[in-house]
Amino acid sequence: MTKRIPSANTKTSPEPAAFAQNLVDVGEDGAKKAVLSVGDRAAELVEAWVAAKNAAAVAAIARDDGAPAPARKAARRAINVLKSRGVAIPDRSNVARVAAKQAEQLQAWFLPPDSTGACVLIVAAHSPAGRYRIAQVVVRDVQGIVQVVPFELSGSQLSGYFDAAEKRTGSRPPEVPVAWARVKIAAARALHKKNATIEPLGLDAQADLVGPAPTDPVVHPIDEAKIDVSTATGAVAESARLHGEPEFAAWLPTSESIRNLLEKIGQTLGSPGEKDHDQAKVEAAVRDAVELATDEFFTPEVRELIAARMKDAAISILARVGRDRAAAVLATAAAVMSGLITSPPHEVPFLQGFFQKALALVAAQQGGQLAVPVPDKEPAIVPP
Repeated sequence: MTKRIPSANTKTSPEPAAFAQNLVDVGEDGAKKAVLSVGDRAAELVEAWVAAKNAAAVAAIARDDGAPAPARKAARRAINVLKSRGVAIPDRSNVARVAAKQAEQLQAWFLPPDSTGACVLIVAAHSPAGRYRIAQVVVRDVQGIVQVVPFELSGSQLSGYFDAAEKRTGSRPPEVPVAWARVKIAAARALHKKNATIEPLGLDAQADLVGPAPTDPVVHPIDEAKIDVSTATGAVAESARLHGEPEFAAWLPTSESIRNLLEKIGQTLGSPGEKDHDQAKVEAAVRDAVELATDEFFTPEVRELIAARMKDAAISILARVGRDRAAAVLATAAAVMSGLITSPPHEVPFLQGFFQKALALVAAQQGGQLAVPVPDKEPAIVPP
């Protein structure tokens, strides 16, 4: 018989660190908090539950549409594994009996802000019969409440609604504390009083869902997660890459600022013989114009708004891809806020990325080249 002896050069992958016993033994009520606490290892934690035959935690995550997608998918697969091993899965009727005692159970979800500061807050009352009575409130941080849409869905319809939102925006609405959602709505309502503007119709009809806001301070969901920003080494230097995340993909400067940027490029290049623009001159003109546009657009007031919106967007980043990426977002938001008066905005790549992305979109609309306006002359054609 021949015995195989591993070579001394053979490398073995290190075993992943074991989870604390309290995470493995967690009950139904603490399952979601447990998967959020382990970030990118959520699917591994589900596997640990399977090994420990913790069907209650697995079932809770599998049925929670607000749970992180990797954990939810792993839990749904794990249910079949547990069933094949003869492990009983807790019945939904158990949940229904608890709900009946508590009457309607309130829940809230959140779609992160777009480049105008508009975000969506979804507050729902879950009835013992399994229906969700919902108020969808669109708020804008500089305007107030934009729209209130009431509707009612079953559990499966709500899941389909979230699926559609994920296809449309690239991110699934994460669950947030109801108290925090109500604070956001109350802050938006206060803007109407401050600016003497009229609230949209239908808000008072949803009063039991959208309010009242708690009188005690409410911790932001990201602060509650206690993310260590110091782990995001080099995040600010690479922050332009954040524009590749669905939460930031549509963030752009105003159309007026984009138009001013194109005019600045045109003034710098002029319009000699269309072919006389060498690549180095074009690149220098675009770079200088982007830096100038970034510094002019991102005033201290705008930077404060952007940093606040990034913190809200980090809620979705945390739920979708985990703590490391959320830490990168928070580190960049801190850089956006730091030195509001003295630090040039163009030194933060994420802020320059607004205009770089805008130029790329304009070039794509113009067949791959930028037609920049030149005063009193035909537009100059700038190669990409």
